[in-house]
Amino acid sequence: MAEPIRIDPPAEGAWARKARMLDRYRWRVLRERHAWPGAALRFGREALLDLIFGIRAHLGLSKASRESESCDFLLLQGAPKVIPLQRKKHLIAALRGAGHHLVEIAQEDPQAVIAGHLLARPPQLVPLRYFGYAAYAEWLVERHGPRLLINDRNGSLCSPFLRLSLNRRGRPLVHLAHATTLESSRRLGMTDYDYYFLFGQSSLDALRERPLRFGGTQAVLSGSHMVDRAYDLPPAEAALRTLLILGVGPDKEKEAGYRRTYALLRDWAADNPHYRVLVKAHPRSQVPFWQEAAAQHAHIEVLPAGCSLAEALGRASVVVNIMSNAVVEAALARRPVIYVNAGDDRDIFAQERFFGGRIDSLSALTQRVAWIEGHYLPSLEKAREFAEYHLAHGVCGMEQTIRLLERLLRAEAVPGQPLDGAVS
Repeated sequence: MAEPIRIDPPAEGAWARKARMLDRYRWRVLRERHAWPGAALRFGREALLDLIFGIRAHLGLSKASRESESCDFLLLQGAPKVIPLQRKKHLIAALRGAGHHLVEIAQEDPQAVIAGHLLARPPQLVPLRYFGYAAYAEWLVERHGPRLLINDRNGSLCSPFLRLSLNRRGRPLVHLAHATTLESSRRLGMTDYDYYFLFGQSSLDALRERPLRFGGTQAVLSGSHMVDRAYDLPPAEAALRTLLILGVGPDKEKEAGYRRTYALLRDWAADNPHYRVLVKAHPRSQVPFWQEAAAQHAHIEVLPAGCSLAEALGRASVVVNIMSNAVVEAALARRPVIYVNAGDDRDIFAQERFFGGRIDSLSALTQRVAWIEGHYLPSLEKAREFAEYHLAHGVCGMEQTIRLLERLLRAEAVPGQPLDGAVS
């Protein structure tokens, strides 16, 4: 018989203590980047905005709806704009196909919370600064009645209160990483979840190295829920001569270093018409740079939005990555990788360790492509090593994630490693 999970109900005063801990954490986060006067100014501004939200939430309680339902899984996406991207459509379909009642919603911003009266009174006293977040969290749990809540948004101030609201009902909060946790983003310092499902060992190592984290969790190396057997591709052949470029997000595309990198790749493509060049855009980008390049060069193709990453990789013999998490899937799919970056960003994926030094010139890129053509099998071996470092369970990531979620739904323990917070 499987060992049952144990979720202790919050003690008296837990909501107020959580608020005080958040204040200490947020202050220390500001002090990491700003001197005392600048941190104090920003802290005061954030406190004022939170206080206004809290006051409006308190006044709006009388108009809040008391409707309630129940579900097996509540999938709380980071924002309404995320849902149309359908990044978790295969996971959702698999859980629903297994007979589970899953509800997918998005976390709303304070203005929408107040306008929609998405509020329920927290069971304990909460300082007004955090009352809005706590009341919204209580409403989510009360309204949807999940047996297990899957959280998607990094750094949410609602998540600590979601955990309290769920735990008082004996239910867990699971945070599902939607990428590796290797970035320096301050949002990744929030680890106040019952279970934190991570892609692999590199993600856990990166979290442990962070000097500032909020909240303890059980870190579970679940693999990627966005990876399935579609990435179990046969190796390509060097003779295919098709290079796939993994695009960066729209914010990065505006930065000078990434613009230089795109220009370098475009110039290489122009000089090498014997290579087919495919561009897989970031889900949020329209890649205007590459649309223009494709209009000028017949051998450059911007793949349609409906083309999956697995399909794109299936057409390529070599992959160029700049700074995209998709490099993990590329290596998993048995494709040699070239790390190209003409900017100054740190190589958070340890690409140079596995794939050789960073490429930042036309001559170096030409030499690397030629080397891979002549050493294709060793290049595939480096891709395998890279994938194992970043991704637990390989192409079975989605299957493993579903298996672990179902165990938690049955109140059975799952293997995890404790990750304690640095602020208490």
